[in-house]
Amino acid sequence: MSEEFKGVNYYLFIPAQIAHDDRLKSDAKMIYGEISALANVYGKVFISNAKLALRYNIRKETVSRHISNLEALGYITTELQYKPQSKVVEGRLINLLPIDHMVNTPMTE
Repeated sequence: MSEEFKGVNYYLFIPAQIAHDDRLKSDAKMIYGEISALANVYGKVFISNAKLALRYNIRKETVSRHISNLEALGYITTELQYKPQSKVVEGRLINLLPIDHMVNTPMTE
């Protein structure tokens, strides 16, 4: 690998609700932790599926499914950012949504 991942070099933060959510695969939980740590360090999270795939040694398509699942379950939102005056995607902003211990958890369903 010629390009080293320049992500978080600290701890991943994975809330218990996510860690124990059986609807998420282990890689999805790790990706959430990476997103959470990046948000903590940089305030905003712009990271590609390719970089996450490289970090966790999985396919970009798998990352895409995990991101979509995290969004469908209400843990994150994503927003495409476009170049000015263009329809060319510049990046994807990922936002963490507040974790409510009474919502979206199999333990309360």
